[in-house]
Amino acid sequence: MKRLFNVMLLALFIAVYLPHNAGAGEVDILLQKLVEKGVLTQGEAQQVGTETKEQVKKEISQGKSFSLPAWVQNVKLKGDLRLRYQYKHDKATGDYEKDTNIGRVRARLGLEAKVNEKILAGIGIATGSGDPRSTNISFGDYNSKKTLVLDYAYAKYNALPWLTLVGGKMYLNDTLWEPTDLIWDTDITPEGAVIQLNKNVNPNLALSMNLGALIVSADTSSDTDAPMAYIIQPQASYKFNDDLSLKGALSFQSFHNVKGHACSKYASGSNTGITKIGSADATGNYVYDYQMLNPALELKVIQPFKALGLNIETLKLFGEYVNNLDVSKGASGYSMGFQFGNDKIEKWGDWQFRYVYAMLGRDAVLDVLPDSDRYSGKTGMRSHEGSLSYGLGKNVSLGLDVYRSWSIIGAKAPETLIQTDINMKF
Repeated sequence: MKRLFNVMLLALFIAVYLPHNAGAGEVDILLQKLVEKGVLTQGEAQQVGTETKEQVKKEISQGKSFSLPAWVQNVKLKGDLRLRYQYKHDKATGDYEKDTNIGRVRARLGLEAKVNEKILAGIGIATGSGDPRSTNISFGDYNSKKTLVLDYAYAKYNALPWLTLVGGKMYLNDTLWEPTDLIWDTDITPEGAVIQLNKNVNPNLALSMNLGALIVSADTSSDTDAPMAYIIQPQASYKFNDDLSLKGALSFQSFHNVKGHACSKYASGSNTGITKIGSADATGNYVYDYQMLNPALELKVIQPFKALGLNIETLKLFGEYVNNLDVSKGASGYSMGFQFGNDKIEKWGDWQFRYVYAMLGRDAVLDVLPDSDRYSGKTGMRSHEGSLSYGLGKNVSLGLDVYRSWSIIGAKAPETLIQTDINMKF
């Protein structure tokens, strides 16, 4: 009984006093001395040490530790490094063929700071050239130095439990939810402001809505106003049971004043008006605005093949559709696919396979938005994509991504793209 009392008293002393006055190493030294003197057993010392460290971590995460400055506790630093080998095979009219081999690197570093209980600020830099759809830098050019750009800079204000305001150059997933990159390349960081509304109706049903106003271009050279985008996306998530859930959304994405403006220098050159085909504007301006209606669904199953004795963590089935209401021909597109394996790649042996089939009409979406790897980001195409990720260790993974794409306008001009990646997160 006396030993138990001493252990409890010691644990209380370490948990309350030492985290504010000593480092983790000093706690370990003290515990080892107590083991040597027979006050604690090795097991008791280990238990007390573990509980103390967990308490310290909790206090630091809550910004309540006295042993670290407040600004250190309220700031989080994160980043990743990706090394890539890329092979692309193009085949155009006249049996013209071209093979391209490229080495690439992507480096990103981000900082999040808790300004106060309500406001979070985030700043990120990345390799890149300014292309909104890529933070890759290609090797070559006689070992030239590479450039860093501002990837994002935003503030998030949690005004109420059900209301969040986001402004600046934001993460894409703060703007809208998408199960595939049919419309938006995942590297894009939109610029503007978003209102997020969230409501948990019951333990199984959650409703949310994103309302956004985005600055597309500051170009005022024409007689019309500068292009803007307005987004509304109601969402619903329903949990049928512990193993089955469904998420759906219906977004309306309205790109105003694009018609008549010169195309972006980062455009793929595939929308009507850029390639100067058919009813194209001879000046190379956009011919249409883009009022896109976009329903999307994702079904998630936990341990889907348990009855067959297969230990596969998750299976996702997803799809989305888009239709540009301003256009009568080449106005629609869709994607569908599946993903199975581990939900996240975090350690050795984790794996994940994903397949997506996608089709986009020429004017279904603005051609500065879709995945830049899928047929070079063009519209007017069809594509198959298969990707496999495998964990090589904690925060390290190997990735293989293969695209097979072709044009649905004129000559097929098929393209095969193979990417092999080493991803490291920290």
